[in-house]
Amino acid sequence: MQKALIARCPMGVFAFSEAGELIFYRLFSRNPAQALADFMSKAPLNEMKDYDVREDDLFIRKNMRQYAVNLGFCADEGEFNAFISRFCALLSSENLKGSVGRDRLIIQASNALEDLNKVSSLLLERLYEWYTLHYPEIRLDRKQLMESVIKYGRRENFPSFRSSSGAPLSDSDESVVVEYSRMIKEISGREKILEKYLKASVKEMMPNFSSLVEPMLASRFLAHAGSLEKLARLPSSAIQLMGAEKALFRHLKNKKKDKSPKFGIIFMSSWVQNSKEKGKAARLLSSKLMIAAKIDFYSGRDESERLKKELVEETKNL
Repeated sequence: MQKALIARCPMGVFAFSEAGELIFYRLFSRNPAQALADFMSKAPLNEMKDYDVREDDLFIRKNMRQYAVNLGFCADEGEFNAFISRFCALLSSENLKGSVGRDRLIIQASNALEDLNKVSSLLLERLYEWYTLHYPEIRLDRKQLMESVIKYGRRENFPSFRSSSGAPLSDSDESVVVEYSRMIKEISGREKILEKYLKASVKEMMPNFSSLVEPMLASRFLAHAGSLEKLARLPSSAIQLMGAEKALFRHLKNKKKDKSPKFGIIFMSSWVQNSKEKGKAARLLSSKLMIAAKIDFYSGRDESERLKKELVEETKNL
């Protein structure tokens, strides 16, 4: 069986003998966009089924412009340069489309949820300070106060109201504070929608990692790392201290004054919280998270049950 060297380039597909003789070619469209589609399709060459083929673009790289003119793909080298310039721009744009993985989208959603949590807490605190000027005797937490203001409005409408030393509210004052409370409640509703999306997305993309820690905590690990690939490359010690970088740097700078941190955001895991030996639990959990991240990124296999079983065995005496 004869051997052939197959080369695919922006203007077409070419086959050469081992001596460099052109034995077959198929030209793409002169339209750069259509040529890119042909180039990306990588359709099989049925015409070469009787040959032993392998890919090698050495011969076409050396004589590409010459073949473009001689085979009638373009009139001269200037026209070919214009075609190549446009083709490369389209190819770069196409490659960029796949450069942003879903993990980056999840990270942005996680950061957005964190921003919403901060904003919601700030607004609730402002509502408490605002409304207690009117009703300082009220004994409700921030969220309960929000719900009560929406339901009752001014203090006189509260079932438990007797008297107050606070400032009275006019109709316009009451209307504004109730609308403010409704706005906070709407933001809280958006938080729940975003949280539901995050939980589902993290479980789908990181089934092993999110089986060892709560999905919302898994999204925080992902956001701190910057991408699933970066998380998969981290050693267990870095995962254990993720979120405690400032404390670690203080320890490295002042070893005598500041103790080395034992954990970062991993402390929020129920495995660590429910353990008497929290430092050891964090170390064991981080080693399993390291393995889980690598499986999620490099293979995508679901080994969550095995990893959870091993973690239970290793931490049951802690």
